[in-house]
Amino acid sequence: MSKSLDRRHFLKTGLLGAAVAGVALKTQAAETAADGIPVETYDIVIIGAGCAGLTAAIEAADIGAKAIVLEKMPMPLGNTIYAGGNFNAACTWVQERDGIKDDMESFYRDMVKVSQNRCDMELMRMFCEESPNVLRWLTDRCAIQWKKIDYQIAPMLGRCHEVTGPTQPGGSQLTKQMLDEVKKAGVPLVFNTKVVEITHDNVLNCTGVEAIGPKGRVRYVAKGGVIVCTGGFHNNKEMLTRYMGGAAAWMPLRGSVCCTGDNMTLTEPFFPNYVNCDQFHAGPIHAATRANPSNMVNYGICVTPQGERYIDEGQTYVFVAQNTPKRIPENRAFIILDSRVRNEPIVDLRFKRYIKAKAPIYQADTIEELARQCGLPEAALAKTVKEFNEAVHAGKGSKLPVPTTMEKPHTIEKAPFYGFEFSGGMTATFGGPKINKKAEVLNRDGKAIPGLYAAGNAIGGLFYDNYLDGSQLTAAVIWGRVAAREAFQRSK
Repeated sequence: MSKSLDRRHFLKTGLLGAAVAGVALKTQAAETAADGIPVETYDIVIIGAGCAGLTAAIEAADIGAKAIVLEKMPMPLGNTIYAGGNFNAACTWVQERDGIKDDMESFYRDMVKVSQNRCDMELMRMFCEESPNVLRWLTDRCAIQWKKIDYQIAPMLGRCHEVTGPTQPGGSQLTKQMLDEVKKAGVPLVFNTKVVEITHDNVLNCTGVEAIGPKGRVRYVAKGGVIVCTGGFHNNKEMLTRYMGGAAAWMPLRGSVCCTGDNMTLTEPFFPNYVNCDQFHAGPIHAATRANPSNMVNYGICVTPQGERYIDEGQTYVFVAQNTPKRIPENRAFIILDSRVRNEPIVDLRFKRYIKAKAPIYQADTIEELARQCGLPEAALAKTVKEFNEAVHAGKGSKLPVPTTMEKPHTIEKAPFYGFEFSGGMTATFGGPKINKKAEVLNRDGKAIPGLYAAGNAIGGLFYDNYLDGSQLTAAVIWGRVAAREAFQRSK
């Protein structure tokens, strides 16, 4: 599904606009400082209106804190509204509902493993143990409903909890319902307001922010603290080039355009400990239309423009996307499927995404004809498919020149056959200021910076290399709630 089309559809529905209208202007009357800048005072100032920021706002209201959310865009346009609305969690009531058994230790081991043992172990343990509470809180507090869980390849298994509702994708539905709760709670949410400075006293205690918006420059005092929920820097080419190299900066954008590195530039005066800045989340994307095939890469074979397999389709879609530009210089590949997987729910949704985005779906009754339509060498693709099918049937998929690790790989045998073009796309960065379990930003000496908190994609250290689908939204809720509680306690 094209993200640009999604956004237009999201705005046309009026659902988001209706939610925003009720919360945008309920700010307090401002005082005026000696320098002429209007001043408003709150217990908590939250920067960013994505999943983490809205979570913090709801939690703040529930515990009696006086909070405000400042958002630089005219409405929430960060990664949350583009997300599939998946939450990665184990031992949840939804798994129990759907008859899926899981255990916390294997979940923790899998999360550590996909992060190459380089995640913050303490934070990851907390992530796993708090994940079932995230599902319960979203259900009970925000009235979120959940699709039946699709069992996926290891190590994802039955841990991907997807938001359901009339607004698509699921992240847009999530945003709408969370905005409704913010509105009911009476938390002011001010749009078109860019935070230009996080303020501090002469010993670097965080004191609030200064922002520029419709009312000009305003100083927002935060008695308890500031929570940075701005997302990362995946649409800041200078930062991408600095930390990851030019190849990453040239990847087509898969995430939101408004995540431009505020998590780094705003916190820099506090000398925070930035970690994992060379790491990022990627996903397959049709570059021209932004149609998103995501997990469909696991349902067939992935081939180069020369018609040859280049990657293990048993890996996560993140791995496939991260490595496509490394292994194919032009960052252009094809997913080849047969008709037996056409009606799988995961595949069917991706077909609909390509159709809605008007991205090409190639279809033919022979592999040779499919190759011609895709612009691939006919003989090469036919040879690749034949060798793959034979190896899988012989139980020798792991012996292929490019091994497949899937327990039951999907062969390409029954017509019609389908082809989808994609590239590796940039979704979100994993780098930023390191936090502790209390969501406090840590400085380079490992000490908490008084009054400065962070949550969501703004933080660094939790993920490295890869993660299981839905992990960033889960983390956003965990530390968004924690940050609100900690900041309010400090305000007292």
